[in-house]
Amino acid sequence: MMLHIKNISLTLGKMPVLRDISFEAAAGELCVIMGANGAGKSSLLNVIAGEYPAYKGVVRIAGKDLRTMSVAQQATTRAVLSQQVVLNQAFSVQEVAAMGRYVYNRQLDTLDKGIVQCALRTMQVYDLKDRPYTTLSGGQKQRVQMARVLAQLLEAPGLQELDYTGKKMLLLDEPVTGMDILHEQLSLQLAATLAAAGVLVVAVLHDFQLAAAFAHRILLLKEGALYTQGTVEKMLTSAHIKNSFGVDVDVLSHPQCNYPLVVTAATAGLFQSPAEKALNVF
Repeated sequence: MMLHIKNISLTLGKMPVLRDISFEAAAGELCVIMGANGAGKSSLLNVIAGEYPAYKGVVRIAGKDLRTMSVAQQATTRAVLSQQVVLNQAFSVQEVAAMGRYVYNRQLDTLDKGIVQCALRTMQVYDLKDRPYTTLSGGQKQRVQMARVLAQLLEAPGLQELDYTGKKMLLLDEPVTGMDILHEQLSLQLAATLAAAGVLVVAVLHDFQLAAAFAHRILLLKEGALYTQGTVEKMLTSAHIKNSFGVDVDVLSHPQCNYPLVVTAATAGLFQSPAEKALNVF
């Protein structure tokens, strides 16, 4: 098992934010964590990322206890895209993406440079490579950060014919924030491609449709605890979403989609006929 989480609890500033969470995730999975604001999604991801060492419980990555792994071991096994990446210095886009390779070799060689160029092209920011990072839009910055973590993961330029099974893990915290719909799809398709190559991808998402379309498994958190976990079809139900998010939804099927469509009750009302809408007034 690539990731083993057992009885993880975390307290920050005397406030318990995670409570006795346990789950496992295998190499090649795209595992999505969902839940309402404050449910503990980012905190859980940060524990796995090594950002909160004061946790209680056990985290094992590729069979190694996180507490015993050196910083170098963690960095060459696991890449992390945090929810907010603040970078105020005027690095170029190419320099930011190249930061992903520094965990292997501070002096970038031909292989490193090829991987960085591949990552920039994959995230469609190669044409921006000489632009100062600080001049980019929010969505463009997020794509550059995706290129950075991709560069950190890859062992060769290109995404084909590589086997990362049991060797690499990617943590994504709200990776599509600020992106347009095209690049949302691009980013999640990249995550799916990496999972197909054996990378374990664990992502925090808020968008039900992106989760439904790309996740292999969904973990629902509630008030710092694991509410339930399972396949997309079993997790994205009206009852589970009501209990996790406190909102009424309808879960629909569509002949051209092999995954459920989630709409809020208010949105579902948009599909009512004028006569049905008029009856709702009384």
